[in-house]
Amino acid sequence: RTLAQLPDAELDGASLLPDWSRRHVIAHVCYNAQGLLRLVHWAATGVETPMYASRQDRDDEIQRGAKLSTSELRALVVATANELDEGWRGLSDEAWRTQVRMAQGPEFPATTTIWLRTREVWLHAVDLNSGAACDDFPPNLIDRLLSNVLSAWRGRAAEEGIPNLVLSPTDRGVPKGVGDVDDPAAIVVRGTAVDLTRWATGRGFLGITTANEMPAPSAPRWI
Repeated sequence: RTLAQLPDAELDGASLLPDWSRRHVIAHVCYNAQGLLRLVHWAATGVETPMYASRQDRDDEIQRGAKLSTSELRALVVATANELDEGWRGLSDEAWRTQVRMAQGPEFPATTTIWLRTREVWLHAVDLNSGAACDDFPPNLIDRLLSNVLSAWRGRAAEEGIPNLVLSPTDRGVPKGVGDVDDPAAIVVRGTAVDLTRWATGRGFLGITTANEMPAPSAPRWI
């Protein structure tokens, strides 16, 4: 819907993502659907088909897609979303439980592709920089995103030296952290759940404070 409301003349404008125009964001969302469809094919057939052959292939595909004509790019959004939906609808109960993976990393059940697509569509709608905002997200999506980010940080904390960041929402829930929430050395980051989601996913510091009123650090890499 955000894209449908965006005039053709504004597709060349800057997105919220560094070095990406709105065209790049749109192309990325299209090819994300195709990548997830490859995982669905894996689940349906048992033939191992990673989401992308490599990160370079993914990046090259996005660059090519960003050069499509406006009508081709808009049509690709609809076509790839419909193809993924058809793939999902064709999966058996057993196939949904099949373990798949991206180009690298751990395996996960095919059911996870629904979540991967959900976060992609909502967050990149915001990245179009044309009116959509994290404030528009359903509360359960906000909660799931915060949980997902914290899980990713915990998994890489030792390897990447991620500090014990404790996210303390001011409007609901309880503080949750990379480590012990009672750790006196923890960096306690405060804001509404929406503010924390925006910050934790690398999309700004609006509404963010820390327990000691010092400037909030930049959020570690999420994905």
